[in-house]
Amino acid sequence: MPVRLRSGHPEQRRGVRRTSYALAAYTVIALTMTWPLAGSLARNVAWDLGDSILNMWILAWDAEQFRAIFTGHLSHIRTFFDANIFHPAPLALAYSEHLVPQALQIFPIYAATKNPILCYNLLFLSTFVLSGLGMYLFVRELTGDAIAAFTAGLLFAFVPYRIPQSSHLQVLSSQWMPFALYGFRRYFDALGGSERTRPPVVGRRALAGAAAAVIADNLSCGYYLLYFSPFAAAYVLWEIWRHDGWRNRRLWIDLAVAAIVVAVVTAPFLVPYARVRQELQLSRSLTEVTRLSADVYSYVTAPELERFWGPRLAGVFPKAEGELFPGVVIALLALVGLFRGEPDRRPPDSSGFVPVAPMDERWRTPLALVLAALAALHAAAAVATIVFRRLVVNAWLFDIRLNNATQLLLRAAIAYALYLALSPAARRRTAAFMRSRGFFLAALLGAAWLSLGPAPQVLGRPLDLASPYRFLWDHVPGFEGLRVPARFAMIVMLMLSVLAGYGAAAIARLRGGVAVLAILGAAFLYEAGAAPFIINGMSPVPGFNTPEARLYPPNRAPSIYAAVARMAPDGVLAELPLGQADFDLRAMFYSIGHWRPLLNGYSGFFPLHYGRLTFALGEIPRHPGVSLEALRGAGATHVIVHEAAYLDGEGTQTTGVLRRLGAIELFRDGGDVLIMLPH
Repeated sequence: MPVRLRSGHPEQRRGVRRTSYALAAYTVIALTMTWPLAGSLARNVAWDLGDSILNMWILAWDAEQFRAIFTGHLSHIRTFFDANIFHPAPLALAYSEHLVPQALQIFPIYAATKNPILCYNLLFLSTFVLSGLGMYLFVRELTGDAIAAFTAGLLFAFVPYRIPQSSHLQVLSSQWMPFALYGFRRYFDALGGSERTRPPVVGRRALAGAAAAVIADNLSCGYYLLYFSPFAAAYVLWEIWRHDGWRNRRLWIDLAVAAIVVAVVTAPFLVPYARVRQELQLSRSLTEVTRLSADVYSYVTAPELERFWGPRLAGVFPKAEGELFPGVVIALLALVGLFRGEPDRRPPDSSGFVPVAPMDERWRTPLALVLAALAALHAAAAVATIVFRRLVVNAWLFDIRLNNATQLLLRAAIAYALYLALSPAARRRTAAFMRSRGFFLAALLGAAWLSLGPAPQVLGRPLDLASPYRFLWDHVPGFEGLRVPARFAMIVMLMLSVLAGYGAAAIARLRGGVAVLAILGAAFLYEAGAAPFIINGMSPVPGFNTPEARLYPPNRAPSIYAAVARMAPDGVLAELPLGQADFDLRAMFYSIGHWRPLLNGYSGFFPLHYGRLTFALGEIPRHPGVSLEALRGAGATHVIVHEAAYLDGEGTQTTGVLRRLGAIELFRDGGDVLIMLPH
């Protein structure tokens, strides 16, 4: 059992100091890797002006609800999810992530500045820094080596998978995973293995911290709620096994209380999503889910903007959500961690395997070796089949055709189980490995397998491999609403980083090992960085004039929105063009300055009426009566026409048609016109 240090103990102070240094280093590296963002945090937006705008609007909406709730307007708890977009649809916030933990993080800054751009950028940077810190703490707890822990934190914080996810704040918010594992590890180390051992206060606090991290993870990203939670539970079971705690009644009580707290806090946030799903019958098709699953070759396909590997590996097998190459440095260190990491020292008789009946050693040892060879051959054949889909081996008199990876893996598992039954030495080695690093390898392989989705593919063609994801999609509520199984890759990167931490610890013990790790860390940052790092990214908008590639904080928003803020509180606004993502996102963003109900919207799902509304408001000069009725039917009282957004004078024609139908022009700022619709 670890020695408990008194407050102020020199070793404790040294640990706090090293943690502070690590935190500072991750901050400096994050600012460097995302340069030139740091020079304009309050003005420019990290990466692109797509989903980043959606997330800024969500954060601002949440912060405004918090402001009302904290000042005593408790009715905002009931209407928290009734966001102002997609009017008159209820629960519009539940069409996407709610980002409540992230909004709580930035609430003081938002309350002081009301600048969603600054808040978003600070959150964006914090995902790198906190991911590094969480992994640092966890790997330091595993290995006792601060240098190895810093290396592992560096790898997880800046793993190349983050580059293609740079506009998805919820996916970047992976920092709670290592914090949760760190809390559980601290709890079990404090608890010990004896049934009569009373967990010290530090253990209970660690468990409370782990539960808080799981809650934050659940609420930060709906994908992680369903994807990471089973791995967190599996980790807890693994720790119980490691500490021989199956009969420890107090342990089970502690864990049950923690699980209940997590469920009670998480459940209320799921209710709006369940209501929306039931009312709109929302689900993802298997075709869409398969399209956004990882391919086997996704793990050797690099993001196009990755500095070193992008030009070399981006074309291996490009597909949506399929840029999952982790980099060479992290893979090499993980391999070192697998084969050279420090094993958990346990007495030989604690392997957990029941000895078999005595057997003639003359037969037992050769048979065990044969079974080991069979297991290795079948495992290698399974890997080859997964990589090449089908394999033909010329065996002199006949050919061996391999195409069923599931059968090969099952045969390998059976052969290895028999090998363990016959070899006490193999049981001891396997048990030692499983007690030290086995969970992380199993979780890595499991997450990679799940990332292949409901119909595993290799180079876009079906792979004869069982799909655990399809089972989850069929039987676990919530999975049918998620469309990107490839996001299991973040858990793959998590486990790779832990194993790489073991590898870094092994290297650090060598003479000159620290220098080697410094070189590897620098090489990793070079290979993993984006070149260039994008700010205010924009693509041309087909059929319209592309809007300006920047946003303005609410206090510097275009003048048209100051006029909107002077509208009656019950006014309902539509912005034209409507139904085109770039313009809808800007309408949402600038609604932060007035919070009037808005017909426009953009999210992960769309209400049923939105497609009809988009169709009715397309080409208004050609069918003005239909368009006006659609606006009235949706409850709009005012319209902003962005005339300059349209091609060939259609914007001015739209304004003119609405005026001829009785609308009144209230305000004009260049090409932006605010119109009050006729009653």
